[in-house]
Amino acid sequence: MEHKIFTPESNLNSDALWLQMSQYAEQSEKEFSEIKAGQERMRQTQASLEPIVKNFQEGYAQLSKASEETNKRLNIVLEEQRHRKRDRDCLDQDINKLFNVYHNLKPQPQGQVMDNPYQPDDIKPDAMLMNKEISPSQYQDGDGMSYSEKEALKQLPEASSWPNFSG
Repeated sequence: MEHKIFTPESNLNSDALWLQMSQYAEQSEKEFSEIKAGQERMRQTQASLEPIVKNFQEGYAQLSKASEETNKRLNIVLEEQRHRKRDRDCLDQDINKLFNVYHNLKPQPQGQVMDNPYQPDDIKPDAMLMNKEISPSQYQDGDGMSYSEKEALKQLPEASSWPNFSG
């Protein structure tokens, strides 16, 4: 409905003025009641959302507490792992020192002087010795072999127990 502006000419007829004012009042009451209804719907919506928001806040607080506790436990486990790694590194260093001391206590080949007591001599693995052809005279006499090769040969099984790969 369209609002009419009152002018001095419209005052000529008081009944018409009264009618216009009553229509304007009715229109204002309708708009006011619609605004009131909208406000009431907003209050009802807000009231219905309050328990949901409260539950969400409580749940979030519980999850935050659980998350903080998990983070504390995780930090404890990580710190324990760091300590274990440090302990393992210290043990590895101690074991290496003991091996070096043991190596230095073993009898050294004649004519060789140890330059660095913490560096082991060049001991060839058994696989390298197996690739080398050994004649029976070398095996018995040991001529032309280094001390480490002789020691490695002592640990090999007897030649009779070796498999026969020839033909």
